[in-house]
Amino acid sequence: MGKNAGDKEMRSFIAIDIDENLKSKIVDIQNNIGTTYLKIKFVEPKNLHFTLKFLGEIEEKSIEDIYKILQKNLEIYKPFEINLKGLGAFPSFSYIRVLWIGIQDETNSLINIADELNRDLKKLGFKKEKKLIPHLTIGRVKFIREKEKISQILKELQNVKIGKMIVDRVLIKKSVLTPKGPIYSDLKEVRL
Repeated sequence: MGKNAGDKEMRSFIAIDIDENLKSKIVDIQNNIGTTYLKIKFVEPKNLHFTLKFLGEIEEKSIEDIYKILQKNLEIYKPFEINLKGLGAFPSFSYIRVLWIGIQDETNSLINIADELNRDLKKLGFKKEKKLIPHLTIGRVKFIREKEKISQILKELQNVKIGKMIVDRVLIKKSVLTPKGPIYSDLKEVRL
């Protein structure tokens, strides 16, 4: 995507917001993990979302083209249910950088939507990403103070059940990075 001197850029991504009813359960999990045994930056409840595609720094004028692709890709989808359960870590529990809640999707709609977006956004110059691993990031680990203790806490939460929600819209979001954390705002919405 070529840039002209006057183009305004913004950091953005395509996402699904987490149902308000589930956020308190996720905060409970974050509180159970705590900060006693590790230094972690938890995702704030208002910022909890599932990323379908990270777009990076994009020109403001390209939002409309991205929106058209999103509309086209989503027109065949009806609202579908996902189930949030299980605690996981990237890259692994023995070397934790990101803590996440798993997302189960019986219809495979999340993966199919992400694959289609990857394919069609490549035509606009976006990098094709690896196959999506559905997850909800709940915290980013800076370092671990007591590995044994945190391992025990995470083991106890490994099969945690958060609950089900209906996915009925997909958003293009803008992210402004600040010293206190990112501020997200919705740019466009496509309803299923």
